[in-house]
Amino acid sequence: MEYKILPLIALPLVAAQDISCVGCIGGDKKCIGDTSIQALADDDCVPCLKKSGKWTWPCNVEGLCWCWDSSKPKYKPAMSSGLEPALTNPCDVFTEAMFNKIAPNAVHPYTYEGLCETIDMLNERYDEKIFMMGTLQQQKSEWAAFLGHTTHESAQYTAAREALVCARTTEKGSGTYCKPCDNANFDWENRYCEVSKVANGQFYEDYCDKIITPPHGCVCGPTTEVDQEALAGLMNPNFAYFGRGAIQLSWNANYIKASQVLAESADTLCSQPDLVATEPKYAWGTALWFWMFSNPPGEQTTSHIKALEGSFGSTLRIINGGLECPADPYGYHAEAVVTRLRYYCIAASVMGVRLLDLGGCEGLGDAFHRCVTTGYCPECNDHYGNPTMEPSMAPAPRVPTPRPSEWGSWRDEDWMSMMRGNTAAEKTVSVVLGTLTIVMAACLLL
Repeated sequence: MEYKILPLIALPLVAAQDISCVGCIGGDKKCIGDTSIQALADDDCVPCLKKSGKWTWPCNVEGLCWCWDSSKPKYKPAMSSGLEPALTNPCDVFTEAMFNKIAPNAVHPYTYEGLCETIDMLNERYDEKIFMMGTLQQQKSEWAAFLGHTTHESAQYTAAREALVCARTTEKGSGTYCKPCDNANFDWENRYCEVSKVANGQFYEDYCDKIITPPHGCVCGPTTEVDQEALAGLMNPNFAYFGRGAIQLSWNANYIKASQVLAESADTLCSQPDLVATEPKYAWGTALWFWMFSNPPGEQTTSHIKALEGSFGSTLRIINGGLECPADPYGYHAEAVVTRLRYYCIAASVMGVRLLDLGGCEGLGDAFHRCVTTGYCPECNDHYGNPTMEPSMAPAPRVPTPRPSEWGSWRDEDWMSMMRGNTAAEKTVSVVLGTLTIVMAACLLL
């Protein structure tokens, strides 16, 4: 049975915004096309002004045509939650003292000031406000969900670049270089790459969909090592679109979309993707862009909307569902699910809210139940209905949260093996009981 946590208050269901051009008449309103989705001219969108036009191209393509008030800057609206804007500023809800409690070791570019400035920039631009819709409780709950994900993705705001690609940077002259690695050749304890993926004439082309080109994605291709003996095995990070920033933005298609919202030009993050690892505006902004704008294919929803509806599980499905949903205790990403839950519980405790529903990501409720009852998520005890001492505010990467001495570090493989063993034992018991039930039923029929 999947374990679910009910929201503290009944969160209203919200509808996605219709950003088509029906009713886009009068004043400075114009029906225009979004060329980042498909190539089209604004005139192609004229039929979308009529209700009957929604059944034909381009009106039948979600978000391809939208209504722009030409008296304002040309920003496509974010999908609407259907809620009214809140009265309290986001950074009055989540204070710097709270930030320091959640991430006392945060490093540049993850500054509290940079986070608040980027939020204010986006909220000034869009009618749909981030962390500023609905009730105060909804503001706090959305903050907790976002912080739970981003503290996990960024190693508690200490990692600006994906570890396997650029755990350690090399500074030479005015340049910064990375040594990409595969998992088999990476020393996780010392965070060091033994054998570079671009050594000996090899190349790196992860997170590059070469079929997607501007305006749909940054131009990308194989990246080789820098052509200097002193830089052997190193590559220029501005030629690759690996994970960076608070939500680990990756793939060439996402970089150009985020750039269209955050920068003066779509080319900004295409030509300088490492800005996401060095500038607060982009380190935070790309995470906020993904939270507000990235929607699953064919779905009219975002992580922002799902959090306001009261579903943490659905936000995980949107952010990393391909790897962590279903939350399989035997899966490669089982440890990631555990650490994500722990950070979410910490954020919820700091924000003073209960956890949102874990439904929306298959198995996440069971993972939460298993994690708490086996002792590996002590930060979540108070949210499980089993009060204990004050939960840890910042689990160190390789230091166990205090617990009985026979339990290993939450980052060691031993505890994960133990959890898997416990789960296997539970399955064995279930199989035995199921077999006995079948035998008894057969006997009754004889």
